[in-house]
Amino acid sequence: MDASCYKEALASAKAAALAAGEIITAAISSQENSQLQVKSGVDLVTETDKAAERTIIERLRASHPDHQFMGEESTFEEAGGGKAVDADTIGTSPTWVIDPLDGTTNFVHGYPLFCVSIALAVDGVPVIGVVYHPVSGDLYTACRGEGAFLNGVKVEVRPAQGLGDALVVNNIGPARDEAFIAKTLGRLGELLRRNVQAIRMSGSAALNMCHVACGRLDCYYEDGYGGPWDVAAGLVIVREAKGVVRDLQNSEFVLKPGKGRVVCGNERVVNEVCAALEAADNRGGSPS
Repeated sequence: MDASCYKEALASAKAAALAAGEIITAAISSQENSQLQVKSGVDLVTETDKAAERTIIERLRASHPDHQFMGEESTFEEAGGGKAVDADTIGTSPTWVIDPLDGTTNFVHGYPLFCVSIALAVDGVPVIGVVYHPVSGDLYTACRGEGAFLNGVKVEVRPAQGLGDALVVNNIGPARDEAFIAKTLGRLGELLRRNVQAIRMSGSAALNMCHVACGRLDCYYEDGYGGPWDVAAGLVIVREAKGVVRDLQNSEFVLKPGKGRVVCGNERVVNEVCAALEAADNRGGSPS
């Protein structure tokens, strides 16, 4: 794909995200969340997730019929069939990676931190990211090499001076086993011991990454996000906002199938957060 194709794809992704946002907004207004299902444990899915994903796929398939798709709610056949990518693979063909409603639990509870997340990956690497927050109308966009934007205005990560100057956000996810609980509490304790300015938990990976990109947050980390659709768009947006995206061992982040670990922000804060997490794990409270 060349630069002109990227621009066309970005425009398609924006339109699809806005259309999905209309479905989500209508569901909020009508309070039609009764078709609630439990995917596993405390992980939820609603009919709104599925309707939003169908709309996204229909629109993107119309404008990019040769592209493949990877999404969280598995509605490909309902949206016209074609090349549905198995959720365990990320190929070299242009592939749309979609989370139609990131932050479903927040949505179900009426907590306004949820969004639509759409990325395009080429050769397995995300090159376009679009995240739409329908409650505020904020639209985050990025195309590789072109910078990151919030409602058309270029944004960059905040130059925080270190943990003492940093607002850090963490998502816990659905895991509830004792080892994970011990590890999570140990890591939070270590960040507090190192005098982090503040820690928050929000429940939307994509929105967290966008808030890092525009300087509202300084760092986001998560051990066990749900799948590549949670972070693919945010990955492009943070990197184009001059931030870094790493795994929790502070190595360069590579998008892979399945659940994963991620940390992002400006490089100095990411380094300090990774050091704190490693120290907590080495303290021996739980397996790493």
